[in-house]
Amino acid sequence: MIDDGHHRAAAQPFVRLTHARPAQCHARLASMALAFLGVAFLVLPWWTLAAVPLLLGLAAWPRSGRPPTPFPGRRDLWVLAVLILYGLGWVLAGPWHGEGVRGLKEAWPAWLAALALVALSRFRLSSGWLWGGFAVGSLATGGWAVWQRLVEGVRRADGHEPLHAILFGNLGLLAGLICLAGLGWALGRERHRGWALLLAAGGVAGLTVSALSGSRGGWIGLPLALWVLYRGHGPRLAVRWQLAGFGVLALLLAGLYVVPQTGVERRIDNAVGSLEQYLEGNREMTSVSARLEMWKGAMHLVVERPLAGWGARGYRQAMRERSAAGHQAPTLGRYWHAHNDLLDAWAKRGLPGLATLLALYLLPLGLFAGGLRSESRERRALAMAGVMLPVTFVGFGLTYSFLAYPAGGLVYGLLLVALWGLYRQTPLPPGE
Repeated sequence: MIDDGHHRAAAQPFVRLTHARPAQCHARLASMALAFLGVAFLVLPWWTLAAVPLLLGLAAWPRSGRPPTPFPGRRDLWVLAVLILYGLGWVLAGPWHGEGVRGLKEAWPAWLAALALVALSRFRLSSGWLWGGFAVGSLATGGWAVWQRLVEGVRRADGHEPLHAILFGNLGLLAGLICLAGLGWALGRERHRGWALLLAAGGVAGLTVSALSGSRGGWIGLPLALWVLYRGHGPRLAVRWQLAGFGVLALLLAGLYVVPQTGVERRIDNAVGSLEQYLEGNREMTSVSARLEMWKGAMHLVVERPLAGWGARGYRQAMRERSAAGHQAPTLGRYWHAHNDLLDAWAKRGLPGLATLLALYLLPLGLFAGGLRSESRERRALAMAGVMLPVTFVGFGLTYSFLAYPAGGLVYGLLLVALWGLYRQTPLPPGE
């Protein structure tokens, strides 16, 4: 029998098909991991987010060959280095202060996020999985918050332990803002009306979660977050649409303030009144005056040990001693963090802890800020969300130590690598 090559030619499509099916399954698993990140953001217990890097690793592990875009590039190495060093700062602070490996509890979320970026680099995925996941997750969280306030009658909506009203409300606000950032991407899709409606509803739900939780700290950074949205969306909208957007947002915020069931008006009035009393010399402990006193105490500890810090146990002991000596209210000695991320990092882990935290804040600004001017809707939407991440966390961290919780570190790290992993693979428009 003469072999004229037809048999080999006929077999090639079958070979490609058998190789394509596993590849499609792995890519679909990775896509589901991104969607799960948004859906499980606040609805499920925070530790379930560890499934995101595990699913990405499971999808990437059997794959061979080159990644769709060269990895690691220079900026990829910066992301990996900052995450690794941030975790290393926690780990090294333990032995230095006689606390053993206690820092592993705060370090593992950052290191797990670094592994997630390595796995994510093996795929070219649609960002729609992430936007859809956040929209569904934000809507579910908003419904849960409404149920808690109106049906269960709780004073402030909160989440699963160890989350509470502050973490729950502020992270819910972040989810809503990410949905609003995705509107630019949605308007470029074929079914843009459905996607835009879904993401807009997710944005409103996120603002509702924040209002019903009464988490005032998140509202401090809201003007800057809205400015980021304007920088991404505004210049490309006609003036009438810009005015319409501002009008709708103003009505929504005014409604959240005026409606008594949200509790926003009461929370704001209490904060203003407490601050006025503190400035007048009234040292009655309120949530505002307690924070101001804790910041003052943490600053004293920073001045005493600016380079090495006190460690986690040393910080608590020093604050108790300050209370016992009458330098601050006795009740403040029971708090284990400074209610300010920068002060907490500096007081506990010294100058290295402060430096790694600042790097974690500044890195996304360097990665994404240029994308706010991109002609690509997808790149611009991802850039808005990427810039929003440190902007909101800095605002949250002014009045609470978000990154002192492993939950806060895991959310920040996974969002950073998910947004960067999608952004780095998005094609650049001609001329950019």
